[in-house]
Parts: sequence; C-alpha cells; structure tokens
Amino acid sequence: MNSHILLVDDSVTIRRYARSILEGLKENYRITEREDGAAALGWLSSLIPREFPDLIIIDRNMPKLTGDESVRIIKSDEEWRSIPVLFLTAQAQNSDVGNDELLLGADAYVCKPFEPAELTAVVRRLIPMNDVESTRPVPADERVTDGVSPEAEIDGDVSMLDLFLGEVSEHADSMAQGLKDFHSGGAVSDTAAELVRSAHSIKGASGIVGLNGYAGLAGVLEAYFLRLKSSGGVIEREQGLVLDQAVDVFVALGKATSPQIRSMESAGLPELQSLEAQLQIFLGDSANGVSASTGAPHPEVLVAADKQETIVEKVSDSTSVSSSGGVPDQREHVVPGADTVHQLVVLLIDDQRIIGESLRQMLQNESDIQFHFCQDPLKAIEIALELRPTVILQDLVMPELDGLELVRRFRAHQDLKQVPLIVLSGTEVAEVKAEAFALGANDYMVKLPNALEVIARIRYHSKGYINLLEREAAMARVTWLAEHDPLTGCLNRRTWHEGLEGAIANLSLDQALIVAICDIDFFKKVNDTYGHQCGDEAIQHVVGILEKGISELGKLGRLGGEEFGIFLVLSKGSPEADDPMTEADQIFEHIRNELEHSPLNWNEHVLTLTMSFGITFHRAGEMGEVVLSRADAGGYQAKDGGRNQVARM
Repeated sequence: MNSHILLVDDSVTIRRYARSILEGLKENYRITEREDGAAALGWLSSLIPREFPDLIIIDRNMPKLTGDESVRIIKSDEEWRSIPVLFLTAQAQNSDVGNDELLLGADAYVCKPFEPAELTAVVRRLIPMNDVESTRPVPADERVTDGVSPEAEIDGDVSMLDLFLGEVSEHADSMAQGLKDFHSGGAVSDTAAELVRSAHSIKGASGIVGLNGYAGLAGVLEAYFLRLKSSGGVIEREQGLVLDQAVDVFVALGKATSPQIRSMESAGLPELQSLEAQLQIFLGDSANGVSASTGAPHPEVLVAADKQETIVEKVSDSTSVSSSGGVPDQREHVVPGADTVHQLVVLLIDDQRIIGESLRQMLQNESDIQFHFCQDPLKAIEIALELRPTVILQDLVMPELDGLELVRRFRAHQDLKQVPLIVLSGTEVAEVKAEAFALGANDYMVKLPNALEVIARIRYHSKGYINLLEREAAMARVTWLAEHDPLTGCLNRRTWHEGLEGAIANLSLDQALIVAICDIDFFKKVNDTYGHQCGDEAIQHVVGILEKGISELGKLGRLGGEEFGIFLVLSKGSPEADDPMTEADQIFEHIRNELEHSPLNWNEHVLTLTMSFGITFHRAGEMGEVVLSRADAGGYQAKDGGRNQVARM
C-alpha cells in the first residue's frame, strides 16, 4: 500500500505545487489535503489508528488554527505523536526555525519557497521507501519527474501559474468586498478575519511562484489586517485609500494571464514597493494607525464587565467599590489568541478605605486596568466569582476574617485557585511571609508600596494568568475538536468507537448494550438536487432529532458522511431478562417516525428525510467489531427492505 501523506496549507497553490512533486515520485504517495489546522485535526480525529497517515506536512502560519498550535496538539496526543511532522515555513532564518522546530516537536522543516528536490529529500528521509510496496510501475501518463519546476503542469492543462492566478482572483475579490464593507460600516465580526486569510494566502502563493514583490505587499497587508482584527477598530480615510490601491493591484493581477504576470511585476515593482512602504508607516505610527476601541476584556472578564454595575450596586452599602474608568461596551465573544487585547481586572480586599482610595489613584491613569475595591472580606469570594479578576490584592490583617484564612479559602475554591494573589501587609515578618506563600500566595508587598512597583507586579501576574487562561481555552477548544464532528457537534468516529469499547468493558449484569448503525435515505439526491449547503443543514436537522430521541441513554457518533452510530445502555430490570430489544425497538421506531414527520424547510422547498436503522444488542464476551458488523448488516437489510425502517438483528 502506498504511503499516505496529510498536506495542510491554506494556499491551494502551495498544496497543488507540493502535491505535483510528491505524486510524481516513484513512491507514488497518496495525498489528503486540508486547508487549515482545525480541518486537519478534525479529519485526523475521525480515523482509527491503522488509518493514520505516514507523514503530516503542515504550514506554520495559518489564519485559523496555526500549524504551531496544531503540532503541539498532535505531539501531545498519545496516538498521534508517533506520526512524523514536516513544517512548511516562510521564515527566512533557518537557525531560528530550527530552534522553534525542536521546541514544538516537529521532525523537520522546509522553508518556502522550496525546491522540488529539497521537499523530496526530506519526505524520503521521514518515510523510508518500502522496496516491496514501491515497485508498482507508474503509468507514463501519471509520471511527473523528480525535478518538476514551479510551472509544472498539474491536472491536465492547468499550469501552476494559472492555478496561482485563480487563487489571487478569488482572494483579491474577497479583500475588495471586505474593504467595501468597512468603508460602508457594514463589516461584521468575521470581515477582518477574512481579510487576514486572503492576504495570507496570496502572500504564500506569490512566494511559491517566485513573485517576491507581490508577496511583500501581501505580507504587509496581512500585518495591517491582523492589527485591525485584534483591535476591533475602523479604517481611517487616508489609510483606506492606500489599502484600496493595494488591493486593486491584486485584483488586476487576478485578471492577467500567466505569460503576463512576471513582466507585470517587473514593471509595477516601484508601485508595489511604494504601497508597501506606506502601509509600513501606518503600522509603525501608533498615533495615526488603525483607529481602535482599546481595552477589550479577556473572555473570562467579559462576564464580569457585563455584571459590573450590579456588583457595585449590591456591595456599595457594606463595602466600598470603585472603578477606574468605564468598561468598553463589548458584547462580541473574543476568541483567545496572541493578537487579542485583554482587560486587566484588579480586585483589592482591605478593611481600610484609605488603602482602596490610594490604590485607585495609583491605577487611575492605567486605561487597560479595571480596578475594584472590596472592604468586607466575608464577601470577597462572592465578588471575585462575579468579577473574575486577573489578580487579587489582599490585606493580611482584617478584623472580620484573618487574611491567611482568606488566602486558604481562595486556594480551596475551584474557580479561583489559580488567580494570582498578592498579599499586602503592614510589616515584613519572615515567618508570616513564609506561611502566606505556603498557603498559595503568589507575591507579598509591604503597604503602601510604590505605584510603579504595584503597576509592574499587577501587569506581570495578570499577564501570566491570562496566558494560562488562553492555553487552557485553546486546549479545551482543540480537545473538543479532536473528539467531535465539527459540522454536527456529535462524537466523531474515533471517539464514538472508544466510547463503545468503554461501554462494553463497564457493562454490568443488569444492563443491556444496544448498538445501532443508521444512515439517511437517498442523501446523495439531496446533495445533487439542492447543493451541499442544503446537505449540511439536512445532516444537522437529522442529528437534532437523533439526539433528542436517545436523550441521556447513550451516545451518538457521526461515522462518515450521512452514516451514524448509536449505542444505548438500558436497564434490563432483572439479570434474567432475555429480551433487551423491546425498549430499543420503541426508541428507534419513535426516532424514525419523528424524523419522517419533521420535514426540513430549505428556501422554498420542503424536504422529507427518512433513515434506515440496523439495531442489535451486545452479547456476553463479544468484541465491539462483531456487534458493529451485525448492526451494519441490519442497516443493509433495512435498505433492501424499502428503507425508512428499523431492522432488528
């Protein structure tokens, strides 16, 4: 069997270039393409181990889930970490790339633009050639030489440059529309992200075909749009004119023919360099840069920001709570990322009002720091849970509650135990400091400290905590992605199979395990007649009914396309019960009937969807594959019998 390679890059030009090299080698590699890290992990997580690729080739810089983040996930997964990973990178400094590569755990890297021989050599090193499997002769009409050039023919009459121009045309039109939306005030939350994606794709594709002037301009556009995305700002008129000119360059390029483009770049190089220089000035000029609403809070802090007025109202009678400046009116969920601007939220707990006022004055000119003061330590936990601070400053000596006891309570609370805690004390006694640190305090200051020192420590501890939250959020996101089908949210094939094996292993004598394989009847006709978007909505519609039908009794998994797997753990009532299928029959007949009478409304069309089910039960000592095979046979029996029915096996 030919070695299998997963190729991940957001640029179709780069994917096709790499594919043209690899598929023409005598090894005749099989290639699977995905356009970003999220799609790659979703595909990878749908496989069982024997189906894993022999090599992953992945771009480092992708607008959605980056290659770096993807590789960290891959190398931290027990089953995936043995798959070799080859980075494609646009970084020019090989020594820097090498250091990064070692940190990330990748097995090798190739810098873009790369030569065919370079990519070939690295791939052959990572996938040693199997002499037996590689002896299959490659037909002459499939053969592409190892020395294929960037303009090699791909897919018949389509050359690399033609492919590049098609990609430029698509992304240039997308950028033009995005800028138009910004100018008219019609931009939405994803507009800036789409601008980043388009500029990035053009940059990478231009580098591959050797158009460095265009690649440079696209690169600085990408940097500008990244700033625009992170700040949530608007485009000023002067900058908008230059951006329009830059995008027009790519619109014109997308309309050219392949024999023209190198002479176009040569003739237009002064304009390309001038536009690039002007955009660099905008990026470097903080006074005249992207006009932005600053101070966007961290996702965890958004909850606090929305509730801030309520909190102040609730505690104002018994405690003194003051805030430095207002909270930005931001309702949009901010996805954690390296380019997100975060709000720092400080909660001071001290029984002395003068300390609260002193800290407020120290921080009043720090526009990105939101300050809250609580005078009643008995309410500190409640307020901290509402505000979600990024750092807590706490007095050590308070009449209502001992400061060390409050440290103990913070560290015992699941939602607050990792929040940085700075203890404030009137004296610097070594034994007290040691006990505070032993209980979990992160820092210790004698009050009243110098303002510069307070601000520096708040920023230091908050930054570390925000980084921790971002890592946890990113890991939670990719963990979910690795276990679920991104279209429907139900378990993917791999995770469902693991869940089934676990259910079999933990089955007790008074339980019955029911397994069903089912798929949507005539689903291809839905796609062919109404298009794939309708097909996606049909699948989501069906999943909603399936999940409602099985409730909490079992697990639903998407096994591929329109095929699903379900297992239910039902109570037998007594260990002697010999017919565990009666309740299962009722459950699946109800689901089948509910689906048949719940049509999908698609535009002006009403689609009646049905499913065929094959169900069976696990018998003592059986392996999961045996039960699945029997349920699968039931599915075929249901289809052979006319579809839209439940076949019991």
